[in-house]
Parts: sequence; structure tokens; C-alpha cells
Amino acid sequence: MTNRILVALKGEAKGFFRAKSTVFWTIAFPLLLILLFGAIFSNSGGGKVDLYIQDLSDSPLSHSFVENINATDSVNLISINKTADLDQYIKDHSPTAVLIIPANFEQAFIPGAGPNATQLLVRLDPTQQSAGIVYSIVYGFAGQANLMLAGGTNVITTARGDITNTQFNYIDFFIPGVIALTTMTTTAFWMVSVMTRYRNNGIFKKLTTTPITRAEWLASQILWQLVVVFLSVAVISIVGMLAFNAHMTLNAVAIATIILSSAAFSSMGMIIARFIHDEESASAAANAITFPMMFLSGIFFPASQFPSWLASVANILPLTYVGNALRDSMVYDNMTSAIGNMLVVAVFAVILFIAGVFLSKWKTE
Repeated sequence: MTNRILVALKGEAKGFFRAKSTVFWTIAFPLLLILLFGAIFSNSGGGKVDLYIQDLSDSPLSHSFVENINATDSVNLISINKTADLDQYIKDHSPTAVLIIPANFEQAFIPGAGPNATQLLVRLDPTQQSAGIVYSIVYGFAGQANLMLAGGTNVITTARGDITNTQFNYIDFFIPGVIALTTMTTTAFWMVSVMTRYRNNGIFKKLTTTPITRAEWLASQILWQLVVVFLSVAVISIVGMLAFNAHMTLNAVAIATIILSSAAFSSMGMIIARFIHDEESASAAANAITFPMMFLSGIFFPASQFPSWLASVANILPLTYVGNALRDSMVYDNMTSAIGNMLVVAVFAVILFIAGVFLSKWKTE
């Protein structure tokens, strides 16, 4: 049995390295993924958001207020002439955040000024994530100014810290998700492609004349996909560390999760291919299964933001547990939760393996 699996594994390896385009995309896909999202989310651009300001007061106090906002180094200030028609300016320049300082701004600083002596107006594009950041900055400075004018004291203060004791950045949290996603796409698409090609080219028909069984053949495919997956993980790790100073903490639980997920998604690809009869439809079928899973498993968006019914769907997807297990083990060091998620992945792997062997047929239909 072991010899038959190794012979099949050797054959897949030779076929893989003969297909130069396959080798290229195996390396290029995780490379492009980590570079693209790393550049977007690693704050390499400084993390500033544009804030347009129309200072109708144009007074020393309003200038000081603007300078204090600029000192946060969180915004890129762009001045709008106070004589400009703001609505027309917005149409011409499409800003996403505009702060209007009213002409009576100084009245708030006159002793005895009553409530609502002056009002700052922040006009925001609600579709932009930066909208909340801009409003929080302006609101915070307005609150601080009110406290100062009222002669108040900061009795309660806040401080910001990282969720873990180790100094992580966004890319460290994102890499486990990239590994989970790469594991799914690499193995599932490979199996769908191989199954349809082998069946249509009569290779399975020839395999039925050999001693190898479907379970042994699937085992050889899973072993080969492990080699490919860990090659991708190596690319992700090296690029993450060199380009974005990522902290890689591959441990036993993370490695076991990657192995089990490779088995699960390889088997899933085998099941998908059972219902596909031509190679042209293979990629579309694999996309139809993996694409929704990609966005519903908390890889790019937290499942906590989903509607309740959509969160319930996420809870039955194997990629959800792969991503959770990798993050728990590689980032949070929460081994109890990581092992629990890993065991769920193991259950998926066993069920999908058995279903793949049972449903697959080595014949052209």
C-alpha cells in the first residue's frame, strides 16, 4: 500500500514540475496575495486620511485648533478658501471629509459663553471607513476644548495598547488568513482539475487495471498537495518577514491544522469534480464553492459583523475553523481554542475524505 501511494506521489511531482505555469502560479498566487494586502493594510503609507478644512473664522484661536488636529499626525490637512462655495467645491474635488469651522468660533472662548455658542460641522462620506476616524478626532478635540473652557479636570483617562503582549502589526493577524485561503484554493482547484482531466483522458480507466485503490490515490494527492501548500507557506512567511517585518510563529498546532485542512480541501475538490464532466466547467465549479467561502469565513471581514443568518452559515464552513485555529495558535497563543478549532477541521477532513472516496468514480460518463 505504501509503495503504491509513493509511486502515485512521484508521478504527481513529475507532472507538477513539467507544467511550468502551474509552478509559477503556485508561487505567484500567495506572493501576490501577501504583497497586495500587506501593502494595503500594513500602514506603510503612514495611515493618514485626508481632511479638508474651511475655516470661516480665520482667527488665531481657529488656527490653533487646526494646528492641534494636525499635530496628531493622523490626518493630511487640505485648506479650502473661506470665500469658496463649499457645495461647488465638493462637486469639483470629491472630498470624503470636510470640517467647517464657523465664523463665530471665537465666541465659545468668551467668558460666560452659554451652551452651543458655536458648532463645528463635519461633512463626511458615510461609505468611507475613514469617516469614523475623522469624526472621532474632531469630536475629541472639541471635547477637550470644552473641558478646558469649563475648567474641568481629566479624572478618567484612556490608554491604547495591543490585544496581545507581543508587538504585532496588521500583517501578523492577516498572514494566518492568507495561509488558510491559500491552502483551500491550491488544493481544491488542483483536485478538481486533476480529476476532470484524468477521467476525460482515460487515465482513471487505466488506473483501474492497477492495484492502487481510490483511497490510496487520494492519499497520494493529499501528500503531494501538502508539499505544494508548505511551499506556498514558505513563500508567504519569507515575503511577510522581509517586506513587512512580520512575526511568524508556526507551531505544532498550526502545522497540524495546515495538514488537516489540506486533506479536507483536497477531498472537497474530489467531491466537486464528481459532478463535473468537462475541464472547462471545472474552474467555474470550484469558484462557485470556494469564492463565497472566501468571504464568509472571517478571512477578510470579521464574522461578528455579519447578519445573524449569515453568521450561522459561516459556522458550518471548514475555512472558518481553519482561519480561527491558525490565528489562535499563531497570534493569540490561545492553544485551548486553537486545538478545539483544529479538531473541528480534523472532523471535516475525515468526513470529506470518506465522502470523496465513496462518491468518486474512475470512469468517463
